[in-house]
Amino acid sequence: MPDLNPVEVWKAAKHGFDVWPDVLRWAREATPHAAIDEPDLQRMKWYGLFWRKHDRDRYMIRIRIPGCEMTTDQARTIGFIAYESGHGIADLTTRGNVQVQGLPIQKIPGVIAAMERVGLTSKQTGLDNIRNVTSHPLSGVDPEELIDTRPLARAITELFVGNRELADLPRKFNISMNGRADSGPSDWTQDIAWLAARGSESACGHAGSAGGSAGGVIGFRVLIGGTQGQHPHLGWHLPVFVRPQRVVDVTHAILQTFRELGSRTDRRTQVRFRYLIERIGADAVLAEVERRLGEELPRFVEPPPPPAAPETFVGWFHQKQPGFSSVGVAVPTGRLTWEQMEGLAILARRFGDGTLRTAIDQNIVLPNVAPGRRVRLGHGLAALGLGFEADSLTRSVVACTGKQFCSLAVTETKGLALQLVEQLRRRRVETYGIRIAMSGCPNACAQHHTADIIVDGFDVSLGGGVSDMLELGVLWKKGVPFTQLAELLERAIREFHTHRQPDDSFSGYWRRKLGYARPEVVAPEAPPAWQCGECGYIHDGEGPPGFCPRCAAIRARFVRADDARERDDSEATAVSASRDG
Repeated sequence: MPDLNPVEVWKAAKHGFDVWPDVLRWAREATPHAAIDEPDLQRMKWYGLFWRKHDRDRYMIRIRIPGCEMTTDQARTIGFIAYESGHGIADLTTRGNVQVQGLPIQKIPGVIAAMERVGLTSKQTGLDNIRNVTSHPLSGVDPEELIDTRPLARAITELFVGNRELADLPRKFNISMNGRADSGPSDWTQDIAWLAARGSESACGHAGSAGGSAGGVIGFRVLIGGTQGQHPHLGWHLPVFVRPQRVVDVTHAILQTFRELGSRTDRRTQVRFRYLIERIGADAVLAEVERRLGEELPRFVEPPPPPAAPETFVGWFHQKQPGFSSVGVAVPTGRLTWEQMEGLAILARRFGDGTLRTAIDQNIVLPNVAPGRRVRLGHGLAALGLGFEADSLTRSVVACTGKQFCSLAVTETKGLALQLVEQLRRRRVETYGIRIAMSGCPNACAQHHTADIIVDGFDVSLGGGVSDMLELGVLWKKGVPFTQLAELLERAIREFHTHRQPDDSFSGYWRRKLGYARPEVVAPEAPPAWQCGECGYIHDGEGPPGFCPRCAAIRARFVRADDARERDDSEATAVSASRDG
């Protein structure tokens, strides 16, 4: 029998749950990370604790938000943890979690206790565990939904949190739930994606064709085996129809199948659920699931419709509850200060229903805002430095944690993403539905493979996302210095807006143009620089801007920066000579 891979060896020696007494001891003794064995540092991820090598012996905690919904008390507790124990910031992730950076090990027991008092947990949010179970951020209020998936997301979470067996998978596992009849790009890159659908009455209790989608029985289609990461793959459709009351049981059977049949000997990059499906086939996986259930599931051969374009959750959204609205608050790159988190909780209680929703585009939604509260809520958000009105760039850019804190990242992301937005804004670039994702490494925490523009470390890909169907991006430029990135993206975006056909999406246009072209390696030379003759502003690009974004001087007032420097040097020499004369 092949040997276990190294991670499985230390997992077999000591379960991740069993590190907690050690964590308490290390906290009492203020143990530095260098005195903790590497396997135990990894086991701490079973409690959502991640040592950060770039952060002076501190830890990050990843907090689970089941169904992407938290209460005001939970949000205020997160804000307090960030203030009292961390760096004063909280990051929203593309899985609907909240991450707090900068915890000294001495603070960890108190942080966990504070979370437990308000019903929060960080358990099993890292390594070979089932990650946050997501729901659409408008679940329960969306006029277009077929079913509110939040109760199911919580029920699935209760299935595995604290379960030793299901905390021992061959690799990480992602689950999403969508109560709408359509799907989004992220649904197709989940290990399990539950997609709401209507089936016929034959789906109620026995096998057979569930018929077309025009029927009246609400249930779910299911996609399995999707991934982002280093080897992205879109999910397989299982031709079954699952009633809501069976979703938890079927999820359990899928997890058991992966736990028992997934590889524990191959390299870690080859042991996700998708590799089991590739090895034995989707039909065989379905047979294994039904064997564990002890029954055959009703068949529903009609595949899900192609995914719709990614949604942005910024602005006002009418609810199915008459007169009420959900308000999407823009959170640039997903980072909040503790004061903003605290303030959002207060506003959610004052103007909404006392809950907040985390969105996979790293924004926050406040549901159930009553009529007539727009102006007062707008002022309250503005006092926090936030708002429900945002330009296309702020809406479009998503960034992972990056090298600032993440031990796996090779480049910074959030800080560079904020700079990129400002540079594109000065260039008067409008993205309008073009999604930009920045990841610091190939693990794709920014879900970059299905973005229109992908900045992965130093490489740029185009054409991910939705055209006629969901596609993964095509590598366009390699080794792009950040100093050239804004100009490069401006060219790609302007070319699309100038030359697109009426029905072209950004993804479709660039996939058609790139075809099978080899990616170009970008030379490290900086682009030409142009200096404003009025205020000295420097613009990098092949030509000067239409007008100066700093002082509004016309284009003709720009000269090449090196020419300006030569002119300044010659004028200085002339002045010096006149003085000497």
